[in-house]
Amino acid sequence: MAKVYPRMISLRTSEALLQHAASLDLSLPFEETLLAAPDSPMAQPYMLTGGKKIGNRYCIHPMEGWDGTPDGKPSDLTFRRWRNFGLSGAKLIWGGEATAVRPDGRANPNQLMMLDETMSEMEQLHRTLMDEHRLRFGTVDDLLVGLQLTHSGRFSRPNIKTKLEPKILYHHPLLDELFKIDPNCPVMSDAEIEDLIGYYVRAAKRAQAIGFEFVDIKHCHGYLGHEFLSAYDRPGPYGG
Repeated sequence: MAKVYPRMISLRTSEALLQHAASLDLSLPFEETLLAAPDSPMAQPYMLTGGKKIGNRYCIHPMEGWDGTPDGKPSDLTFRRWRNFGLSGAKLIWGGEATAVRPDGRANPNQLMMLDETMSEMEQLHRTLMDEHRLRFGTVDDLLVGLQLTHSGRFSRPNIKTKLEPKILYHHPLLDELFKIDPNCPVMSDAEIEDLIGYYVRAAKRAQAIGFEFVDIKHCHGYLGHEFLSAYDRPGPYGG
């Protein structure tokens, strides 16, 4: 007979959750009573090396809204989301959302891009967040805002949301079959990778000029940065 597992929604009290954990021989202690600010651990500041103070432990993680314009600029919906980032009270904006370094690296046709021709709007987006935070909380001195840079690699869909236009580092025996990638699809050359690195560098410099305090290079979910980590059969300086 198959084992029946309780649905998480059925564990409605801290006592029920602790009892279930104990039944699985798990030690899963937690605070049964959540403290409010200013006593909450999440409300405590964090000091970075170098002396930068982050005002609390709340963070906005990078998750794109798929609502930019076709030319990679923020739309009214993007501005609304970033305005709410500023109003939220979170003191670490870890990238806001993934931003492509060039058109062929977009995960969808409405992803933001950090290019010369989008800089003015991206600066306005950053300023909107900062202004809203300053207006509500009085200062941005303890606010840290960065931007995540990305190229979507084998999951690039720059023109049509349903059409992959992959850029790959090697032919993956499982993912190629799963996503119907043509066996003759060319692998990025070392020269093409070196050219792409230049796009990252220029995007980072644009972000710095706008006022972002750091950039995060996306290395997850099978996108291009992540694919480098498994390219051990690829010869040359970008594999092994």
